[in-house]
Amino acid sequence: MKTITNSLIAVLFLSSLFCFSQQTTNPLANTQWKGVANIPTPAEVIFKFNTDDLDLLYQGNVIEKMKYSFTDQGVLKLVKIEGNSPCDSREEGLYKYQIANDTLIFTIINDNCGERESAFDGNGYKKEAVGMAE
Repeated sequence: MKTITNSLIAVLFLSSLFCFSQQTTNPLANTQWKGVANIPTPAEVIFKFNTDDLDLLYQGNVIEKMKYSFTDQGVLKLVKIEGNSPCDSREEGLYKYQIANDTLIFTIINDNCGERESAFDGNGYKKEAVGMAE
């Protein structure tokens, strides 16, 4: 009986370990990234990622709020919630993102808002300590 109990405990432990290892984490949640975006001229901005939305800050003010999520392929999806850009809230942008050496880089896959595409595509943003926004 002790062998069966130990085997059952081992199976439950391994099952829970497998389930937890399959959960994906959000590498952008609660992070800030500073760099230059073309809004429409080059300007220093901060991307402040929360758990499911982000604030685009310029001179310490939120100029755009966007919802973000990830597709099954790990592609970043951006949708405007509110702000100053001409993007419509129905226009979603799909971006490949890469984080290397504390730098976040967006690469356009498809964006129905040309202004957002030209503002973010290919630019690098350096990671900042959270709470350091101007």
